[in-house]
Amino acid sequence: MASGKTNTAQGAKRGAAGNARVSAPAERVAKDADRASAQGEGRLRWASIGICCTLAWAFLINAASSATPGGELSWQASYLVLAAAMVVFGGIAHKAPAFLESAAAGYIAAGLGAAGSAVLVLSFSTPVLSFAQTPATILCSCVLGWLYLQWGQFYVRLNIRTAVGCLFIANIAGSLLKCLAHFSLLPLECAITMVLPVASMLLCRMALIDAPRTGRPAVRFESHNLYGLWKVAAAVATLSFVTAFLVGRSYGNQSSAPADVFLLGRACEVVISAVVLGLVVGARKSFNFAQLWRIVLVLLAVDVLCQVLLPQIRAIRCVESSAWDLLVLFTWLTVADIARHAQADPPLVFGVGWAFYTASFAVGSIVAGALAAADIDVATTTVLMFALALVGTFCLELRDQDTKWIFAELSGERASAPEDHRSIDERCDAVGRAHGLTPRELEVMKLLCKGRTKSYIAETLYLTENTVRSHAKHLYTKLDVHSKQELMDLVDA
Repeated sequence: MASGKTNTAQGAKRGAAGNARVSAPAERVAKDADRASAQGEGRLRWASIGICCTLAWAFLINAASSATPGGELSWQASYLVLAAAMVVFGGIAHKAPAFLESAAAGYIAAGLGAAGSAVLVLSFSTPVLSFAQTPATILCSCVLGWLYLQWGQFYVRLNIRTAVGCLFIANIAGSLLKCLAHFSLLPLECAITMVLPVASMLLCRMALIDAPRTGRPAVRFESHNLYGLWKVAAAVATLSFVTAFLVGRSYGNQSSAPADVFLLGRACEVVISAVVLGLVVGARKSFNFAQLWRIVLVLLAVDVLCQVLLPQIRAIRCVESSAWDLLVLFTWLTVADIARHAQADPPLVFGVGWAFYTASFAVGSIVAGALAAADIDVATTTVLMFALALVGTFCLELRDQDTKWIFAELSGERASAPEDHRSIDERCDAVGRAHGLTPRELEVMKLLCKGRTKSYIAETLYLTENTVRSHAKHLYTKLDVHSKQELMDLVDA
């Protein structure tokens, strides 16, 4: 009897070993890619935060295009042009990758950006150049879209925690660059604005040399599950619209804000960036998509209430500036992570993803301009808060299965490709039928085989942890296994 059981166990082990041998090459490739990625990221130099030049330049050209009478329309148009440019450029890069990889194209784009910046800034004080403001705005928006796609190539090569480190350090540096240009005399401001696109292009090329060159990581977003990303698009579009509306209702653009409000806004950017760096990179805390984006949602909700209850305190206007800054950073992280794990080409993902943000921002600004004559009343406040409530309820649910793959490395959960999970579900179904598992035991089994903790399973299935332990004990008995690892070996998970 004991001998028979031993032979059975040995046979099971041999079967598991055979299955392990089949999947070993894929596992080795994944481990080698992770190791190479970590080694490459260890070599990242100061050029990896060069996107600070792009962030600061985007702020300055938007400030320039709204600084003159009637410039508000130019600023709104720049966001619409940016949305269209990124979709078009992403499509071109999808068909012809050399479009983004060419050094000559980079130098041409940087030169056009510098020239457009000079015309845009000098048009403030030179009436002769006022006719060129709109063409210069369109040109700079197109160059900005090209630079975003360039940096997108760099960020898709980083794991999400390293991307957070690079991006938020760059944001602190970008805030300092904004202050330097904003409080400089016109000639120096013009020079800084002209240098930034050139510096961004050169630093990006340097960063790409240092970035790890490994194979694509596990694909999580394919054609069959891309529909789940509608919640991401809805969250980005809604929060972008509300942010633009609030910014448009206050000073239109931070360039026209009083000095104390401008400095307080930049200080908030630095403080919030430092806090995120401390938590995500320093303390290595676990976060997920919903938790990060709820920071923006809470800031916007606070700002809506402050504009109604405390309109006389102008310093509070720095809140929407901070929300705007975080909106840009979180959009960067979200689109980069989706592009990194998507079946589609990263430039195309970046182009479409950023279009949701920029187009919604333009619409929010236009609506704010149309309602500029009226105060924010109860009806407007109710609509804004209702929109934020909908986002929090339907798009930022912590247990949402559609968005759980985003920032999976930061969530503390074991992350693998959706196709692996479909295979696990199929094998679990077969084992469950063979051993007479109940539907609830089968649910618990599938989640355990996907590496989920008992606390996660309890929260997902709306059970207590004791109930989950009870189900796990019963299915272990039915399957004659004694640990989670044996269970995963049984179904080759």
